[in-house]
Amino acid sequence: MDSKEVAHLALKIEKLRVQQSYGNIMDLLKDLDQAHIPAEQLETTDLVQVLYRLMKTSLDASVKKTVKGLLSKWRREYSKETQKQKKADLKRSEASDKCSPGEPAEPGSSVRSKCVELLFAALRPEPSDEKKAAELARDIEETLHALHSSKKVKYKVCVRSKVANLRNPNNGHLRLDLLSGSLTPVDFARMSSEEMACPELQMLRREYRSRGVSERQLPLTPEGTHTQKIRCRRCGGSECRVMQVSRGALFLPTWVRQGGPDEDAMTFVSCSGCGQQWYHSGWNCL
Repeated sequence: MDSKEVAHLALKIEKLRVQQSYGNIMDLLKDLDQAHIPAEQLETTDLVQVLYRLMKTSLDASVKKTVKGLLSKWRREYSKETQKQKKADLKRSEASDKCSPGEPAEPGSSVRSKCVELLFAALRPEPSDEKKAAELARDIEETLHALHSSKKVKYKVCVRSKVANLRNPNNGHLRLDLLSGSLTPVDFARMSSEEMACPELQMLRREYRSRGVSERQLPLTPEGTHTQKIRCRRCGGSECRVMQVSRGALFLPTWVRQGGPDEDAMTFVSCSGCGQQWYHSGWNCL
């Protein structure tokens, strides 16, 4: 049976179920039992759902028994087909993994050959560069497989990262460098995500990093502004220094972290006598 016939048969069974015409349903069930229906058609049509609904709502015990037997039969057949497919995929994968590094991965549906195809497509070679691009894709895949042969998940993640960066319009320098020979496949395979970024993004990251360090570090010996108009609550002295620190500072003491989010800077006081430090909410002004 093809998909249309299976779908038509499911519709007829559903109509007969509503009409409770169990005699005609039994004839259709016998036809189903004698027919061979592939697992793909059982998944893409509503036949299985219709039969389950019939088994639950039918008032005829013989119909229930027939439907139950038919579903069990399909389940066993589908399980056998699934196991055969898994064994075949495993054999193809093992055969592909046994390829020596100097040989290309076997064509077909193996993981390694699929990765080579993805890398080749990401290089987008001109007709004159297709042979070179094929060699580059194979060399990149072989290096990645050698680096992560014991970690298949890591291997797949790295391949996806290389493909995404080659496809990125902002990273056109990677593709050009590989095709021109200024970047070797081995060096490209070992590059991190930060190293594969375009020069503009790398410069922007360096600026953010340097700016973040400068904004988030307190001076080792803060001096501040000298004042005698604030009294220290610990020692009672009035020799103090007032300082301001950006609210984005990372290494702030606990007594500074009370400022509101709308403040651009936090002001705190340090006693020159005992070294006590406190935020401005704890000031004792003279």
